[in-house]
Amino acid sequence: MSDSHPLYLDDSYMTEFEAKVVRSGPRFVVLDRTAFYPEGGGQPSDTGLLHSVEGEIRVVKAMKRGAQIFHYLDGDLKDGSEVRGVVDWEQRFWNMRRHSGEHLLTGLLEARGSGPKVFSSLTQLDFKPSGLDEEVLREVTEVFNGIIEANIPVRIDSVNREELSVGDDERKKSFLEKIPGNIQTLRMVEMGDHAVTFCMGTHVKTTGDIGKIKTISLEHKKKRRKIVYFELEE
Repeated sequence: MSDSHPLYLDDSYMTEFEAKVVRSGPRFVVLDRTAFYPEGGGQPSDTGLLHSVEGEIRVVKAMKRGAQIFHYLDGDLKDGSEVRGVVDWEQRFWNMRRHSGEHLLTGLLEARGSGPKVFSSLTQLDFKPSGLDEEVLREVTEVFNGIIEANIPVRIDSVNREELSVGDDERKKSFLEKIPGNIQTLRMVEMGDHAVTFCMGTHVKTTGDIGKIKTISLEHKKKRRKIVYFELEE
């Protein structure tokens, strides 16, 4: 079976592409190449349209299964069909703004002793055990918004696994252990010295595209679990 080349890793701002159906079934297709981001890593799937000589079909969800990306549709397409994919840009951009924001906020909080991150989404970060308090949250919000104003580049590089050092960072050690051993090249996302992490998601080009924090709050849970809820300006 043919792999699906992930065009979204080459360019997170790509919204249209040409591809060929290499596998099909009831209400799904696998393409030889795709710009549709598949659900994963706390980031929702892209949606959009596939245009072909057979008409227009909506992509309602994309999911990665092994090396293939399955596109779930509201109709059917035949094997071998040539298609033009169009990603819903407004949704993609909103999701990747928040995903990049989650990375930046995590980096700033961890640098101030947040403790290990045990869960993340586009609007929530969980740390346990954690000593986070409202004072740290106020400081981080101010620093975060300053980085947005500075509009620094978001750098994405490929790094050889053997050359990578995670030091004493237990979260990154754990994440690295979950990546199959046969994957030797890792994708690193860096925002200056503020945030560095492995990630296969879509990201903005500069921090200015993330947008400032609109609201942020801290919830204290049992066993020193702290939950940070945040919302970006639209």
